[in-house]
Parts: sequence; structure tokens; C-alpha cells
Amino acid sequence: MKTYFYTLLILLTLSNFRTQAQGKITGQITDHKGKIVEFATITLLQAKDSSLVKGALADANGTFEFEKIKFGSYLIAISQLGYQKFYTPKFSLSSENPSIKLSNLTLVEESKELNEVVVTARKPFIEQQIDKTVVNVENSVVSAGSTAIEILEKSPGVTVDKDGNISLKGKQNVMVMLDGKPTYMSSSDLANMLRNMQSTQLDKIEIMTNPPAKYDAAGNAGVINIRLKKNQNLGFNGSANLGFGYGFYQSLPKENAGLNINYRKEKLNIFGNFSGNDRHSFQLQEIDRKFFEGDKVISSFNQSADEKRRINSLAYKVGLDYFIDKKNTIGILFNGMNGNWNNDRNNQTAIKNALNQLDTTSVTLGFMRNKWGNYATNLNFKHVIDSTGKEITADLDYARYNADNSMKYRTSKFDTQNILRETRNEDGLTGSKINIYSLKVDLIYPINKTSKFEAGLKSSYVNSNNDMRFDFLVGDNNTPVLDPTRTRDFVYKENINAAYINYSKEFKKLTMQLGLRMENTNGQGTLLGKDLLDRHYTNFFPSVFFRQKLAKNHQLGYSFSRRIDRPSYEDLNPFLFFLDPYTYQRGNELLQPQYTNAVEVSHTYKESITTTINYSRTEGIMTQVLEQNNALKTTNVTKINIGYVENLGISFSVPMPITKWWFSNTYFNLYNNHYVGEIPKTTIESNGTSTTIYQPFDARATSYSANMTHQFTLPRKYSVELSGWYLSPFIEGQLAGNPMGAVSFGIQKKMMNDKASIKLNINDIFWTQHFSGAFLFNDINVQLRNKWESRVVRINFSYRFGNSKIAGARQRNTGLEDEKNRVKSGGN
Repeated sequence: MKTYFYTLLILLTLSNFRTQAQGKITGQITDHKGKIVEFATITLLQAKDSSLVKGALADANGTFEFEKIKFGSYLIAISQLGYQKFYTPKFSLSSENPSIKLSNLTLVEESKELNEVVVTARKPFIEQQIDKTVVNVENSVVSAGSTAIEILEKSPGVTVDKDGNISLKGKQNVMVMLDGKPTYMSSSDLANMLRNMQSTQLDKIEIMTNPPAKYDAAGNAGVINIRLKKNQNLGFNGSANLGFGYGFYQSLPKENAGLNINYRKEKLNIFGNFSGNDRHSFQLQEIDRKFFEGDKVISSFNQSADEKRRINSLAYKVGLDYFIDKKNTIGILFNGMNGNWNNDRNNQTAIKNALNQLDTTSVTLGFMRNKWGNYATNLNFKHVIDSTGKEITADLDYARYNADNSMKYRTSKFDTQNILRETRNEDGLTGSKINIYSLKVDLIYPINKTSKFEAGLKSSYVNSNNDMRFDFLVGDNNTPVLDPTRTRDFVYKENINAAYINYSKEFKKLTMQLGLRMENTNGQGTLLGKDLLDRHYTNFFPSVFFRQKLAKNHQLGYSFSRRIDRPSYEDLNPFLFFLDPYTYQRGNELLQPQYTNAVEVSHTYKESITTTINYSRTEGIMTQVLEQNNALKTTNVTKINIGYVENLGISFSVPMPITKWWFSNTYFNLYNNHYVGEIPKTTIESNGTSTTIYQPFDARATSYSANMTHQFTLPRKYSVELSGWYLSPFIEGQLAGNPMGAVSFGIQKKMMNDKASIKLNINDIFWTQHFSGAFLFNDINVQLRNKWESRVVRINFSYRFGNSKIAGARQRNTGLEDEKNRVKSGGN
């Protein structure tokens, strides 16, 4: 019995000795100014021969940890872009000293002095990375005082049309996210939000043309993730900015101000930012339309509209992170935006007969008043399983969108003698209330140093309620009489359930990532209480990525993904929306989702110069079309599924330091869009039934876009930036657009120990950023011309205050990923 006892005692002693023979190493990294250095690469080396023991990545707080390290002598190497490589002195882990917290881990920026010019390493305005293109907004002088949508116009591969619709590499339906959180907005509402978001709120913009399976499958063109600024400081700190802009055309002022604050102490971090915006703007629009009977023109319309707009808004974001311990963090985030949008429109239409003689003049005065409020709340939890990177995150989200719009239209028609012959007065009210609920859970599970597994689940529920009422005002007393053709109450409910898995593996010269996402969609729509649509479908979306190192300076990348775009809630709504007496817009309850298969092959030279060839085919493409009634002389705008579109392109990204004080970045994208399908030509009414005749549609165009930025670092803390972009003629379905572009200039001066800066810039110096195009198909002949106040001079002052030694709020990827992108509140 004693023998067994002593044997067990010896085994326990050896086991205890083995446990004690492992230690722990921790530390926190800052730069020479005391600022946290995020996500630096940490390598633990043997002291005797500098051989690699283990690698790690510092977190957002600049901290790192090595656990279960055998007793012995070591040193640590730290590297990060823009800093000199750092080595610690030798140190030892032993039974007397099993836990070491390293101090004085201070990195020094790579900087050199050239005569009077000091060149300091910093990120360029446009940065090409392996899986995405990054626009570093804070480093742009030209972007100061601009709005988010104006910065997107300068971003490589991105185009924004006259209505604020965003395209990427010639493809529409882009998913736009904020801090990894989907905006859940489409076209008009998204454009409205981006017009009210100031550049001082933005840190960078990430552009991903082929996102992996962890992202929602929506967005055939890819994902644009807008990262908002976050503080990096301990204690109390923040920044404030004040800006003023002036337009050249009608001298309309633009004012903006913002405040960003952060407070962190021990386990608690409280943060928030607030910004206000008051902008006057205008738009000039001209439309020429011809109506045919066979090949003969029977009537023509020449329309001109002058719009005066004023938008004021308040945006806010408040959050709290509580670090329960080293492995568990809980957070809550609330953000929102509310404001008013006023639009006064004077629309004059000259109607000519078949002999091109003036027949009637119509004048419509439109007064639109819109109030909106967008609110979102996120509750999140993060659990770190161990120091190898294993973690579980969970997000519970709720978002609400409210919009109320009142419209007044007063139309007067005059004959050739300018005598009033007819009046038409009408008032309209629209209301939109959308509630979104979402729950998602994500797992990151590194298997070893070279492979990682990821998985996640998500469920979302949306309730969208839209109602509209229009009244004709009749008689001298303007008695309201209901217009039943434009009075609706549309309710749409949708549930999407999703799951994904993702596996990545690194080989000697090859890295691969394989993903699969499943989404189950259930949607029901009712109009005036009656069932209108009921849809249930399940789809699978694979994604494949390979990166191959050919030689020291050459890498190849390959990717494939399948994606879906669902109709926005408003596009499904069969409202008849009045634009002017002759132009209407309506939704289409029969609109179906579109599906895209996309392939990319890229080559990267010296981890900077990138060439990418891409091909995609979108089936059931949702396209905006014009439908004309030649008898009533009206034009109807709607969306239908027409067939398919193929996109083939090649792009080049060339960041290049010309001298030590002059940096340039050039992006060029050449692409061909080919639309094939059927578009309704006419609708024949007979015996109470209608028959639609379709006409084949085949349109193809080769286009290109280019962005170029030059940044100059000058003496006495001055810097200058010159940038420009250009888009050649293009097509989007029936629309053929003419070329457009802009050149911008900015200068910056840093002062007060670099805590303050003043920036002066002029956007679109030559006022060339205006849109013109045509809808030409069968008997449709519509010419469009749009100008707006893109040429603006701005001055912006910013000041940073408080401590500069603490990490700020965590960036959260919440569960609201696709639904926000499909919300429209009409606030454009």
C-alpha cells in the first residue's frame, strides 16, 4: 500500500513541477508620444539563437499575452507598419519569476529629415490591401468638411449618380455598412444619411468587391464598410471640429460641427460622438421627352425644374463597454440620426404638338416637408476562450425608422396666349415605420498556427408599414377629395434565417479560405389588409479565396462568390408616387430577387501595385425602366426583372512615392456591361383584361473610371492635396450616361503641438460634376440633364484634447447586416 502511495506522490510532484515550469509574458505597446499602437505583430524568440518560439498579435488596446511558456531565456520582437522594429532586452522565466510584465515597449515612427522637409510615415489616402481597398479619410485634406457621399465619389471604383445611388466597378446594389454594422437602407434613405454624415466622423472606408461568407449574402457589387473614428486614449479625451462651406452658384451656406469624447478607467469605457449639420443646396434639372405614334412624333415635352433644398440633422452615438475580466466583455451601443428635409420645386413644362408648335405651358410648384428619425440599439457580448484567438461573440439588435412626409402640389396650365385654362391642386401625406430585430452569434476558432475555423448563426425579423394618402382640392374652398389610385396602406413582414461556416488554411506559399452561407427567407405583404405576396425560399452561397505567393515580390489571388439582392421594401410597395403631372413612380410587388456569381483574379507586386480581372453575371437583374402612355402623355418609372447582366473588367491600383515628400495613388478601372432581357413595350386593355407586349432588350457598353490623388508634405507643418476622378460614358439598363468628373484641391496647416489643424479646400473646382444622359428604347426618347451644387469652398478647424494614452471603444459588427440596406424613407 505504501508503494502505491509513494508512487502517486512522486507522480503528483512531477506533474506539479511540470505545471510550474510554465510561465506567462504580458505587455502593452505605445509609441514615443504615449499613444496606443494597435495590432502590432509580436514574436517570442529564444535568447540563445533568436529562433521563433511563438507569435501573437496585439489587440486594440496594444496589449498581448503569451501563456504556458517553458522556463528559459527569451527576447521579444515587435513590428508594425510605420514604426521601426523593436527588440526587448533578454529576460528569463523561472520558478522564482514565472510571470513577467514587460515595460517600456515604445515604438518609434520611421521618419527622416530632408533639408527643411520632414517626412513622417503615414498611411496614404488610398491604400491597397490583399482583400480590400482602404480609403484613409482622416489623411485627406480635400475631404475636410465634406460629406460621406462626397468622399465616396472620390473613392476608387465607386460612382454615385444624381440620386445618390452607389455603384462599384460599374455594378449597383452595394451593401453599405457602418463599423461593420449594416445600414439597412437603400437608395434614397441611404443617400440622405450619407449627405448628412460629415467627414470628421469618418476614419476610413473599406471597399470589398468579393466579401467572405461571414457577411450577409446581399450586395452583388460587394461591401463598402465605413469606419467611424474612435479615440485611442486613456482617461478623458476627445476632439471637436467646426466647419463652414459656401457654394459658388447661389451663395448657399453649409455649416457643420462635431464633438467626439471618450472616457476610460480600469474596466469601464464610455464613449460618444455628436454632430450637427445645416446645409442649403440646389438642383437644376432639364428633361426633354418625345411621344410617338409609329415613327411620327405626336408631341414633345421640354421640362425644366429648379429645386432649393435645406437639410438639417443631428447624428449621435453613445456606447459603453464593460471589461468584466480578461476574457469577457459586455457592451451596449445606441446611435441615431434625426432631422428635417425641405424641398421647394418649381417645374415648368412646355408642351408642343406634332408640328413642334407650343400648345400648352404647365407650371407645378411643389413643397415637400420631410421629418425622419433613425435609431438603433445594440447589446453585445464577447468571450475569449483562450489566448490563441478562440472567441465567441453575440449581438442583439433593434432598429427603428420613422419618416413622415407632407407634399403640396399646385399646377397651373396656360394656353398659347398665356391665359390660365386649368388648375390642379393636391396634397399628400406619406408615413413609413420600420422595425428591425436581429440576433447573431459568431465563433472564431483557430485550429493551429496555420488554420482557422469560423461559424455563425443569425436570425432577423422586419416589419415595414407604409401608408400614403392623396387628396384633390376641389372648389373655391379647396375641399379635399380622396384619390383612391394613390391611397395605400402596405405592410411587409420578412424573416431571414442564416448560418455560415468558414475555413482558412495557410500553406508554405498558398493561403486558402473556403466558406458557405445558407439563407432562408420568408416574406409576406398585404395591401389594404389583403394578401399581396407570400414568398418562401432557401439559398446557398459559397465563397472561395486563394492567395498564392509566386516569388518574393509577386502574389496571385483567386476568388469566387455567389450573392443575392432582395428588392427594397419600397420597391415592392405598389404606391403611385407623384413627381409632376406627367411623371409617376410606382413599386412592383412582383419584383423578384436577383442572383450574382462573381470571379476575380488579382496580381500584387511588392504588396502594393495590384491588377485585378473580374467577371460577374447577375440573373434576374432588377432594373429601373420607363413606361410611357402616349395617349395620356405620361411617363411611369418602375423596377422590373429584365433578364441578366454580365460585367467584365480589369482594374489597376498604383500607389507610388514619387519623392520623399510627394506621394501619389492612381486607380483605373475598365469594364464592359452587357444587359440582355425583355422590357414591356405596351399594355393592351381588352374586355377588362390587360396584356403586356414585351420587346427584346440588348445593350452593351465599355466604360472606364479613374481616380488620382497627389499628397505633398511641406515645411512648417503644411500639407497639400490635389485629387480628381473621371467616369466615361456608361449604361445602366435603359439609361445611357455621359461622362462626368471633378478636380479638387486642399491645403492643411497643423498647429498647437499638432493638436489642432485648419483645412481649406475647394471641391469640383471647374464645376464639371454634373449628370446628363438618355433613355432611348423603342418609342421612348427621354433626355436628362442635372446640375447640383458640387463646387463648394470649405474651411474646417479641428482640435484634440485630453489624455492620449488609452484605447477607445471597440468596433462592433452587429447583427443588422442586410435589412437596413433595403429601407427607403424618401429623405433624399
